[in-house]
Amino acid sequence: MVYNKKLQKNHIPVHPGGGNVKWTNPSRKFGYYDDLETREDGGTPGILQVIRAALAINLKEKMNVEKMKLREEELLKLFYKGVEAIPEINILGTRNQKQIGCVAFNIKNIHYNLVVRLLNDRFGIQVRGGWSCASTYAHYLCEINDKDSEEIINQIEQKDLSNKPGWVRLSIHPTMSNDELEYIMEALKLIIEARNIWSSDYIYNCTTNEYDPLFEFEEVVDRFSKILEV
Repeated sequence: MVYNKKLQKNHIPVHPGGGNVKWTNPSRKFGYYDDLETREDGGTPGILQVIRAALAINLKEKMNVEKMKLREEELLKLFYKGVEAIPEINILGTRNQKQIGCVAFNIKNIHYNLVVRLLNDRFGIQVRGGWSCASTYAHYLCEINDKDSEEIINQIEQKDLSNKPGWVRLSIHPTMSNDELEYIMEALKLIIEARNIWSSDYIYNCTTNEYDPLFEFEEVVDRFSKILEV
């Protein structure tokens, strides 16, 4: 394929979309990724996802929307009540039981992506860490002023994500049981208690904003198996 590399420097990609925006801020400024494939691949056609979505819609109709809402509200109420006893957890946004089953939070003195790692590796709980494709909103949630915003953006452009704001995003689904929700809260308590010990198993990578393990995957499986035996 013959390609004119000058086209790569277009201010806006040919097909803007999810995945090619690196950051945004309240001043309506933004930055796209430099990597050509990432920059020009805005959004990925999800054929399997469409099939799964159709199956999910069928399930939703069978479950009844009103009952799903009531169950989500019940689970959110239980979660908020549980974390009230954990002062290290800071819930972002308002605690409104009418919201969807999604909670954003941070834990004092623990990086959000380390929380994500520990929940996954030690408890088999999958959550997301970052600013949830909402970097402009993150400015308001994290009270970032223009000066700090500019510094963070400059660091991101230099491939240093160490000061990138974010949070842990937990999804609460109406099919979850009370015991499963309690398991999540107990996992958070254990992470808070053992963070100094468990964090030594990882090394922070500022270019990816991730915590890379210092052990082999087989060790993770063995540890998780021991947790299940308890």
